[in-house]
This record gives sequence, structure tokens and C-alpha cells, in this order.
Amino acid sequence: MIELTLSRRLFTPKALPYITDYGHRWELWYGGSGSSKSYSITQKLIIRACREPIKIVVCRRYGTTIRNTVFSLFKDILKKWKLTPYIKVRESDFNITFPNGSEIIFLGLDEETKLLSLNNISTVWVEEAYEVPQAIVEQLNLRMRGKAANQQIILSWNPISKSHWLYNFTQNPPENSAIIHLTFKDNPFISPEYAAAMEDLLKRNPQRARVFYYGEWGVDSEGLVFTNWREEEFDVQQLAASGAELKCGIDFGFVDATAIVCSLYDAKTHTIYIYDEWLQTGAQLDKIVAQLADKRLKHTPIWCDSAEPRSIDFLRNAGYNAKPCIKGADSVNARIAFLQNNTIIIHPRCRKLTEEFENFSYIKDKEGNWTDKTTHEWSHGIDALGYSYSNIYKSNRLMSISKVGLGI
Repeated sequence: MIELTLSRRLFTPKALPYITDYGHRWELWYGGSGSSKSYSITQKLIIRACREPIKIVVCRRYGTTIRNTVFSLFKDILKKWKLTPYIKVRESDFNITFPNGSEIIFLGLDEETKLLSLNNISTVWVEEAYEVPQAIVEQLNLRMRGKAANQQIILSWNPISKSHWLYNFTQNPPENSAIIHLTFKDNPFISPEYAAAMEDLLKRNPQRARVFYYGEWGVDSEGLVFTNWREEEFDVQQLAASGAELKCGIDFGFVDATAIVCSLYDAKTHTIYIYDEWLQTGAQLDKIVAQLADKRLKHTPIWCDSAEPRSIDFLRNAGYNAKPCIKGADSVNARIAFLQNNTIIIHPRCRKLTEEFENFSYIKDKEGNWTDKTTHEWSHGIDALGYSYSNIYKSNRLMSISKVGLGI
């Protein structure tokens, strides 16, 4: 065992009670940016590895992000605490071993073969847990079969959206859980420059500040495809009477949800008003027809996913004016660009569309760079909405707002 003599001044006061507390099976650390979540957890794991022989796994979603994040953080603290001469750091496979037999293994959760070979694990830390599916976290929990007492699984993240599984997880946590919420104001080591930048963020971007300043559940607008929308009450009949055009689109699915979305389009003001939605998995075609009847869309052009000609024929045979949406080269970008170039107002009763717009985002690659690919699971209602405008944007040559092009 390595004897440590550490001053309390090295630790974030709000995190200090948990640094040597191993009594909770689950520790859920979340909050704002610069709040010392990761730093405090790293301190905690180093102290435990020094005190008792234990095998710890530190994970992120992708192995390519390990070197410059958590692995670097561990090395920094070991150096500050003058422990480097006593431990062995292997850069080749991201491994730290201690004289008492403790071992810290760093892995990307995309390295399935390595994960399956793990044994005798007593503690797991999942950094940036927001990027990780719940099923993987549950598997990690089941794989903790080490011999050490007081085994723990630690999750840390920024609370981006209430639609994420982690929100429900914190509202109804597993038995024997500790929930630790921190913001940059809890971190006594934050620089004045960083604090000033956070205050500036609060003024410039309150939506983003909700997550990164206050550490509250909200939306990370950085990767969102659409920021040109809002939820607001409006009078559907009044808009229709004023000449707004009724638009309807369908995205067929079965395992994925089938989506029907109805909106009104004010071409003069370039505003889309979404007033009705229906999304359901496992929907048979007769149920879709029943929904169209309920929405009184018998004489309305209904633009459908052109990849489903049989479904379109079924709707036509049922008496509906179903049309294949107009696709072609770069049609996905054209559809997104059209929606980006209009103001979108969502009626409060359309909760599923609001949820999609809150979460439909660009995807990062394994190196953490933004791509033009988007999240599929939040796209069904948005696709249906886009299809309904395919006769308008088909001739437009618009470029979507690409994160790659912006260098973000």
C-alpha cells in the first residue's frame, strides 16, 4: 500500500465526502462544465488503488478518445502527487499498475473483444456516459465480478436532454445510489478567465448555459441540426383561413415508428406551423389509414417516403391522395436545408416532434469531429415533415448548415 498524505485543499469541497466513500454501488456524477467531476473521480480512483489491491476499468464510448482525456488526466494527477516513480504507466495499451497489485485499465466501449475478456473487475468508471447506450452500461454492471468489497460503477456526464435515458435513471436511480451534482461554482480551482467565459455564455446563450453553466437538464445546441424552432400556441383555423397551405407527410416504419405529421405553411413569412402528429411502432397499414381518416385528410396531398411504393399504393386504394416524395441526388441535404431556412413553430400538443427537434443532431466520428451524418432515432417525425415539402424544395439548390463546413 502506498501511504498518502493529502491536504483537504487539494479537493473540491462538495466532492470531498465521496472521495473515500465506497459504500454506494452506483455513483452518478453530473452537472455543468468545469465543475471538477472528472478530476474528482480521478482523485477518488487513484486513492483507492493506493489503499487496496483492486482492478478498475475506466471507459469512454470510443477508444480513440482515451489518450487525450481520462488517461492524460490520471497521469497529470499522479505527477502532481509525486506518485510517478512508484507506479508503472504503459502508454501502449493505456494501463497503470501499482506496487500493491492494483491495476487501472482504460478502454473504449467499441473494443468489444477486450471488454468480453475482462475479469476480476471491482470498479468501473464510464466517462461521458451521455454518449453510451444504457444496454452497455447495464452489461458493465453485470461484469463487475471482482473480489474487492464495496464494488462501484461510476457514471459522469453533462445533462444534455431530458429525453436521454440518463434523465430517467437519475429520477429513479438503482438501489444504493449516490447522486452528485456539481457546477463550475463548486470548483475552487477554476480560473477567473474561465468563470468570466461562463458568465458571458449565460448572457449570450441561455439555452446552452442551462446545461453548461447551471448543470441542469436541457439541450446542447452545439450539435443540433435545427435551432430555428420554438414551441408556441397558435390558432390552426385562423392560419388556414389566412391562406396558409396544409401539408402532410408520412415516414413509414415498423420497428422504427411510422410518423404522420401535419403542418401549415406560410410561404410569405417562411414559417412552418406543426399542429398534428402521430408516431407509432408496429403500425399496420390499416391503422395508418384509420389515422388519416381521423385527421380528415381524404383530399389532402400526402407526401410519403418513396422507398415504400406498396404502402403508397395501399393508401391510394383506400382513397387517399398519397404521393411518393421527390428524392434524388443530395435530397436529404436539400430537405434539411429547406427546414433550416424556415422558422418552425410546434404546437405544444405535438410532444414527440418537440422531443425530436430537441435531440436531432449531427454525429461525431471516433476522433470527436462533427460529420454530416445525423441521429436516426430522432428523425422519424422530422423526415415525415420534410417529405411533405418535397414538392417545394425539389428545385431548390440549398446547402444545409454543415458542422464540417463550419469547422465546428
